[in-house]
Amino acid sequence: MNGKQHSTIFRLGFLLCLVTALFAQTPTQQSSEEQKVLAKGMGAIIGGDEAKAYDDALANALRNAVEQVIGTMVQSDVLVENYQVVEDRIYSRTMGYVKSYETVSSTKRGDNILEVTIQAVVKKGDLENDLNAIGLLIRQKNKPRLMVLIEEQNMDRYYHSYAVDLNTTETELTNKFLEKGFTFVDKNVVAHSLQKDAILAAIEGDAAMARAIASESGAEVLIIGKAIAKPASGGPSVLKSAGMVSCQATINLRAVQADNGRIIATTSQHAAAAHIDQMTGGTQALQKAAALAAEDLSRKILESWRSEVYSSNTVQLRILNIPSFRDFVKFKNMVKTYVRGVQNIYQRDYSANTGLLELETRGTTNQIAEELVLKDFSPYQVQVVNTTANAIIIKLSLK
Repeated sequence: MNGKQHSTIFRLGFLLCLVTALFAQTPTQQSSEEQKVLAKGMGAIIGGDEAKAYDDALANALRNAVEQVIGTMVQSDVLVENYQVVEDRIYSRTMGYVKSYETVSSTKRGDNILEVTIQAVVKKGDLENDLNAIGLLIRQKNKPRLMVLIEEQNMDRYYHSYAVDLNTTETELTNKFLEKGFTFVDKNVVAHSLQKDAILAAIEGDAAMARAIASESGAEVLIIGKAIAKPASGGPSVLKSAGMVSCQATINLRAVQADNGRIIATTSQHAAAAHIDQMTGGTQALQKAAALAAEDLSRKILESWRSEVYSSNTVQLRILNIPSFRDFVKFKNMVKTYVRGVQNIYQRDYSANTGLLELETRGTTNQIAEELVLKDFSPYQVQVVNTTANAIIIKLSLK
């Protein structure tokens, strides 16, 4: 066998080993994207309500399942990089979620604790178009209801969002969100009670008006913005020679939590279309831009919810009837000590015996409200005045 044959055999052998190695790695790489884990969660049985305790324990178990997978990633990266740098990257870049789960067992621990064990499939990365996982996440957020308020201008013709019939942008946007499993308030039911001036004020950024509209309609999240379609300046000469009009659409939207005015996502999208009819061209451009906006905005909303479910949530706590600023500070410290899951408290406002706190918590608004009324905060008596998806109003008094 000559040297050239030896060289050819060596190259073929090397390529065979390389291909074999690649195929051998593929299952590991795929399995690293998903992990099946056992996780436990606990919920407090309050007033004999075991169903509520089960829901709380399940939410705790789902969160613990994600943390198990992400924790493994933290350990493996810590070995090669400075700990603080890795921690920053993990919390800002690493994403995981429960793709599916099965309940293994549900056991009472004493009289007041329910322990739930689940087997969960946890996936690393973005939710993307995993409809089962998206549906689970939306249920974990208690299926927030959305409402669209868009002022649309198509070739100098206005179709405002208070009309009973949805306009082009709203229709396309709503359909894309519905495909992912989002829930919408039926505008046909509430449109007659929504005032034009109120809607336009909300679109322009009036938070109080947005809260009023949400209260009237029952929506927890408002998608607010403007959509404009107009003839594109200039345009290719070939289109003009064919008697067609080039149209450009621009859409700017923001998703707002209705009860506290917090912006959870924004998007700005552009699209173009050409047609012999100017209005039809504008409509097609709006449809294209709305589809892009829906994809971007839904992804950002889901990511915000994913972070809240598996990491921490922000709940506004407004306190009325505070005897003094000293009592305000004392009660704030008691909340952090006595209410489970509260990680940090930020004081936002205090005036005229009224204070506003923001709680960074791993619990839900309902869980916090229940603990505020059922736990002993002596010398204070707590009365819950109102709760929404992201805010609680309480009245404080001395016993």
